Amino acid sequence: MTKEYVIDSDENSDYMYNVVKSIITEIGPRPACSENEKAASIWSQKELEKHCDSVDWEGFYCYPSAGPAGPAWVRVAFTLIVSSALLFLLTNINQISKIVFSIISTGLISFAIFTFYKSFLRYEEFMAPISKLKASQNVVGTIKPTEEITKRVIFSGHIDSTIWRQIQYTKYAYSLFLINGIFSLLPLFVIYILQLIYAIIGLELTVLTFSINIFIFNFPGIVAIMILTASRTGLFAGYLEKIPLSSVFMVIFLTSIPYIIVLFFCIIGFELILPNSAIIYVLMNMIFYIGDVFMVNKKGGPGATDNLTPVAICHGIAKVLHDWKEQQYQDFPKNTEIKILICGCEECGLRGSMVFAQRHSRQYNKIYTKCVNFESIVNSEYLKFYTRENTTGTEMDIEIVNDLKEIADKLNISYKILAQPALAGATDAAGLVKGGLQATCIEGFHNHDMLSYYHTSRDNLDMLNKERRPCNDHGTNWKNRNIRCAMENVLKICIEYIKFVDKKEI
Repeated sequence: MTKEYVIDSDENSDYMYNVVKSIITEIGPRPACSENEKAASIWSQKELEKHCDSVDWEGFYCYPSAGPAGPAWVRVAFTLIVSSALLFLLTNINQISKIVFSIISTGLISFAIFTFYKSFLRYEEFMAPISKLKASQNVVGTIKPTEEITKRVIFSGHIDSTIWRQIQYTKYAYSLFLINGIFSLLPLFVIYILQLIYAIIGLELTVLTFSINIFIFNFPGIVAIMILTASRTGLFAGYLEKIPLSSVFMVIFLTSIPYIIVLFFCIIGFELILPNSAIIYVLMNMIFYIGDVFMVNKKGGPGATDNLTPVAICHGIAKVLHDWKEQQYQDFPKNTEIKILICGCEECGLRGSMVFAQRHSRQYNKIYTKCVNFESIVNSEYLKFYTRENTTGTEMDIEIVNDLKEIADKLNISYKILAQPALAGATDAAGLVKGGLQATCIEGFHNHDMLSYYHTSRDNLDMLNKERRPCNDHGTNWKNRNIRCAMENVLKICIEYIKFVDKKEI
């Protein structure tokens, strides 16, 4: 009788913990296309060679600064905003200038909005013409079944880490920089269009102008109220729940600055016609624009949970299958080829996963091929199986989701099935789908924890519990989550998924 193999053993749990520890302590931060990202990929390649039948190094090129977290589109948008407001002042000269410069300012702000849409919401390399082409890589391990290959499962996680943001010190209040910086584009667009309409009809509607001014001058305060009441209203998908008192005071302080600016211009007697309103509005939001511009830099974060815990799970899968093969374990796949994909450049727009899928999807899709991506595995209380990623508008594979649900139920592991919220970024699952493969993502963190460490220097090895704890001990906050159990649960689900697919009738 074959001895039972324990997936969530001390040995396998320690192995995954040590993958995270080794990469952080031996290599450190790994920004996209950096030497450290390459060094981490080399480390991963050597480790996979211990457990896989073959390991391939697949290089590619991309524009990291043109990604959603890159500086290119942010700085271009900032320049367009300021330029549009300054040129809008020229609408005061005469009727012709009112039409001409209203059109120019509207065009500039429209291009800023389009740049935001293409770069941040659709993860396209829209800013490539002003960005530098750099090299990155994917590492692909292959584990072959004992018999003919009729099915394939790909497990993936990205090895690069994001830049960390200097405004991390504002904690939850950093949402103010994002929301005001992004959505201030729309009020400016309204101001410019309204001035153009006035120019065309030859009449200014004072009541409408006054109403627009009231709205735009109170916009930062409206955002602040939304942030401070989010836990009671369900806004922002729970990311702003349990906002600490220090962040409440920071939100109030930052929001008071725009009101002081408005008060100053009212005291000095600024006439609140639309050109002046645009300038005041830009000055009101300048602190948020500056925060967004300097949010992006070249300094990488440690990225322990975003995204080394998923990388560790990928390595854990390879190790388990290697153990099974050595022990001639009965559940080693007979007809299912396993691919372990360690992606580069996720943080600059899912570049590695998209390139991988584009290169291989035509060949891989000749047989049954499914992809399971891992992102930010932290929370042992429940995992998320995504049916859609709303930021990029990408539909996930519902068959994979249903299979994972069935397995999680069988293992008594808690989960949620949902769509990833809009403006919450994207995962390599979207890159795989955009490249032509069928995929979903398993993500695992408390939404209200995330802003405490997400994309900051706090996402380090200290977050991981060094010792194993019972899985019913979920921790009380982001500093003491049972991350090892979360990794173990994902590992168990994925090993069962391999068995499930291998037995599936196609």
